[in-house]
Amino acid sequence: MPASNGAWQTIRRLLVRIGSVSAAAGTEGSAGKLSSTCAAIRRMCGCYSRRKQQMREAILNEQRYRRDALRRMRRAKRRSLVLLVKLLNAEQRREFRKSGCFQVIGGSTGDRYRIRVDVIANIDVMRDDSTVKYRLCVRPSGDIPVYDVMAAQLLHLQDAASEQQFLRHANILSTLPEDRVYFRSIWLA
Repeated sequence: MPASNGAWQTIRRLLVRIGSVSAAAGTEGSAGKLSSTCAAIRRMCGCYSRRKQQMREAILNEQRYRRDALRRMRRAKRRSLVLLVKLLNAEQRREFRKSGCFQVIGGSTGDRYRIRVDVIANIDVMRDDSTVKYRLCVRPSGDIPVYDVMAAQLLHLQDAASEQQFLRHANILSTLPEDRVYFRSIWLA
């Protein structure tokens, strides 16, 4: 707003000059023209100050909206984490708190899956020697908290009826070296 402040100061200086010129000009005709010009400039200044106030209010409203949206997003994430933790059994909960992931046994296939906190390819299909065979990427559309997505993945994989359908919809990705998994979002972007 520095440019608008400069414009405001220029208008004020102009008004002061017009007022001093009208006082100095002794003739009524020139004083009448100057006073009507002065009144028009004052109306313009009033309009400008109202617009300036509206702009300040709009900026404050936008800041409030962003702050409230951030609070809602954090609250949704916190609630989704609570739901996920309630769905996990004691062993899964302990593993999740320790390493940020947990293992699930498939309901119909008996395969072991490791679900990690991530937004892309967060399901690892495990071998018997605890290495990753391949990764699955299944994510619903929309802006859904990551823990709600993990809870849905957990429920689908544990259920014998929905595991096969879930696997049919999953994108299968080859394994990445374990040291590159953490930085995946950086080098894919």
